[in-house]
Amino acid sequence: MIFFMDTRLIAKNATALGVSGILAKAITAVVGIFVTRYLGPGPFGDYSTAYAFVGTIILFSELGISQLMVQEGSRNAAVLPKYFGNTLAFKSSAAILCYLCMLIFMFFAGYSPTVKAMIVILGVAVSFNALNQSVYNYYQAIQKMYLAAGFQFLTTLLIAILTIGVILTGLGVVAITVTHLVSYILISILIYLALKGKVKPQVEAHSIPTMVKKGLPFGIHRIFYNIFFQLSILVLSLTATNVEVGIYSAAYKLVLMLVFLPSLMTSAIYPALYQLGESDQARHQDTIEKIFKVLSAIGIAGSVLIFILAAPLVEWLYAGKFNESIPILMIVSWFFALECMSFSLGDVLTTTNRQWQRTIVQGSALLLLFILIMILNPYLGVYGAAYALIIVEIYIFSGYYFLVRRGVYKIRIWRQLPLIFLASALMAGTAWISKGWNPLISSALAGIVFCTVLIALDHDFRKIGGYAFGQIRKLSKK
Repeated sequence: MIFFMDTRLIAKNATALGVSGILAKAITAVVGIFVTRYLGPGPFGDYSTAYAFVGTIILFSELGISQLMVQEGSRNAAVLPKYFGNTLAFKSSAAILCYLCMLIFMFFAGYSPTVKAMIVILGVAVSFNALNQSVYNYYQAIQKMYLAAGFQFLTTLLIAILTIGVILTGLGVVAITVTHLVSYILISILIYLALKGKVKPQVEAHSIPTMVKKGLPFGIHRIFYNIFFQLSILVLSLTATNVEVGIYSAAYKLVLMLVFLPSLMTSAIYPALYQLGESDQARHQDTIEKIFKVLSAIGIAGSVLIFILAAPLVEWLYAGKFNESIPILMIVSWFFALECMSFSLGDVLTTTNRQWQRTIVQGSALLLLFILIMILNPYLGVYGAAYALIIVEIYIFSGYYFLVRRGVYKIRIWRQLPLIFLASALMAGTAWISKGWNPLISSALAGIVFCTVLIALDHDFRKIGGYAFGQIRKLSKK
């Protein structure tokens, strides 16, 4: 089986994705914090609004055709040229239509001239990036995610350098959006040069509708999933002031900086999970349960730390400009734990050809989130959006768990949690005692306590710790 033959390649991909992903997210986080501090609540609210708006509409350029390419291409490499060519052709046309929709809808939304200017620029930028993402999906299908990781890291680095330049020169919020446009266009050129002469995409226009139809389960879920992250900001942009949007976004985006971890940790093994989903359900279940254990540990630990250290964290990161974001951060901190715990359960549905079930849960969750925000906001203000987010994430976890237990296999997850809760409680105590220190020092100390407990008391975490320690020793000898 390919699962056994490509173990080294999977490890190479996982390492590349892990290292580049963490570095890229770290750079994005640092630059994002500088941007937030530089702009202040009002302009940052405009900035968040523009990104939520274009980020939502460009999702409709995908419709699952790229993910279908990954699934089918990982199973049969012979179909890749056709799937890749059709994907690029379809997404080019769809991206243009999405951009036109952005230009039309921004007037009905009643946004300020500043937000409209950012939408015009960002719309072009995300259209280029949508095509770049399809190339990354192609690399995923041929299990060369390390190439995609390289391009994605370079994109992040370019945006970071240009954005810091904007901040240092004192330019306005619109100039920050230009950095994304320039970066995405440059990366598109580099990708074209890298693929030229090596890949020959084939366009079969008559088969595109069939591909879109088959990809819809992936596409609709992806649309629902990503709109879910943006919806609270999008609704607030229509019902609250830009200052309120900025205060909410400053807290919420701190948590969103961590949400990439579940997908980062599982993307390298997706081809293997698809294969196991068809050939070996027992091993598929065992793999998923181990993934759930690791993701739950990461998510619960992260949420506990953010909750305990919310006040010193916000004051330190934002230089006292967003202290009103502290209680919001304490609420939305639990979003990370719930997202990590539900992610692997959703992957069970995806990799066992039950994508529509995952889509139904995510779609109903999106509707529920909108309803709750509209109900709670008049009474609780921006806090209503935060509470609605947590309630709906609990609904998603419960829905996935019910569907997996009923229709796939009797997954065993609850036995994974007691030790994690114990380690988290000890970590929380450590963080509380050291709360007066710098939040980085307090987090590091609490994290050491958490990891020590897990490694000492659990075989799987002991193996992970041993592997990590071995890699560090190898690096130190070089």
